[in-house]
Amino acid sequence: MRNNIANGWKSVKDQFYVVIILFLYQLICGYFLYRLVQSAVVPLFLRYPDPPPNELSKILFYVEGQLSLTNNETVHSYLWILLGMLLLRMILTPLIHAGILYGLHKERVGEPGLFFFKGIQQLWKPMALLYWIEIGLVLIPAYWVIPKLYDIGLTGFLSPSIWIQAVPYMLAWYVYRYIIHQLILYVQFGVTGRAGILSSIRICLRYTLSVMGISLILGLSCILLFSLFTGMSLWWTGLIGLIIQQAYHFISCLFKLWGITAQFDLWYNKKFR
Repeated sequence: MRNNIANGWKSVKDQFYVVIILFLYQLICGYFLYRLVQSAVVPLFLRYPDPPPNELSKILFYVEGQLSLTNNETVHSYLWILLGMLLLRMILTPLIHAGILYGLHKERVGEPGLFFFKGIQQLWKPMALLYWIEIGLVLIPAYWVIPKLYDIGLTGFLSPSIWIQAVPYMLAWYVYRYIIHQLILYVQFGVTGRAGILSSIRICLRYTLSVMGISLILGLSCILLFSLFTGMSLWWTGLIGLIIQQAYHFISCLFKLWGITAQFDLWYNKKFR
């Protein structure tokens, strides 16, 4: 596992330009999301009763919000914009995965070069198919979970302590999503390397502890850095704080790529060595 993480870091250095592409992609998405929140969500919260509300004023605020969701055309426009951004992100994500994985395979066979955009051209169809299969599998529990969360949410507006009941559902869904994501990731390794889907799934299942260990080590490291950067940005406010906060997004993109390259090294070593 340690060797997988170390070799994954070497692959990150060889494809460092991909980190820059990911950072710019995330920065653009974050900017549009920020503008959307600033123009739509902030004015809504400014309508929250002040001075501190009583139970009746809180209920009236929530009722007004529900009426806006159903009748207000401006709110509908913002929802459509948000849906369009989500759809665009879901289209671009498998293309990015195609470029990354194609470059990793070329690196292992000793072909230097910038293969990111060529990988998108070569592999966008199978990567898009696998990505949408992953989305479909992840959304299956929504049929049971969403009604539970909806009921908890309606009660939670009046009694925030009720929200603790949603934690087991969200945690179980997250674990399920992680399992599906890792299985699909190893399937993507097999498809891009033409090494077989079932054998790639077997590697993921057989070396589950290594797969989880890589995710845990890199994930905890990323969370630690997030805490550090957030604390520094709160301490140094203004322009310096903004620069520090944006620097974390760069680190986050680096760790995302590092996670993929480390898992790829594990798959490649067990498959071909």
